Amino acid sequence: MRTTNESKIASSLSRWRTARSVVLGSIVLAGTMATSAALLYRVAGSRCGQEQAVEHSYTYSGIGAVIQQRGEHVIVRQLIPGGPAHGLIREGAVLIAVDGAAPITVEGWADALRGPAGTQVDVEVAYPCGGHETVVLERQMIRVRR
Repeated sequence: MRTTNESKIASSLSRWRTARSVVLGSIVLAGTMATSAALLYRVAGSRCGQEQAVEHSYTYSGIGAVIQQRGEHVIVRQLIPGGPAHGLIREGAVLIAVDGAAPITVEGWADALRGPAGTQVDVEVAYPCGGHETVVLERQMIRVRR
């Protein structure tokens, strides 16, 4: 049978070993989590950068006009600088026809204005303050940056 003193020493030694195991386990766990976080940050950071680049610009082939439904009409809301329509069609122009056809929806108008780069398209427009014209444009690749 152990003496009281030996029992106290054994108990202290047992508590010390337990505490040491807990501290060492915590250090290993913290190191593992830090390494995992660093790897996750590196991997996620590279994906976010790619998504960000995609999110802020895109390209399409068309005339370089932003269109919008306004009441019964579809209008040219904005022109992309350097695009085929820039300087030939004015903002606010009402679209009348594209290659002789008048689509029903905004999506239909957008599809009609877009097409393979290098192809021609006849765009008939009317202006709110008067004037009506048909402009022949050559579609090209348009890069839009937001």
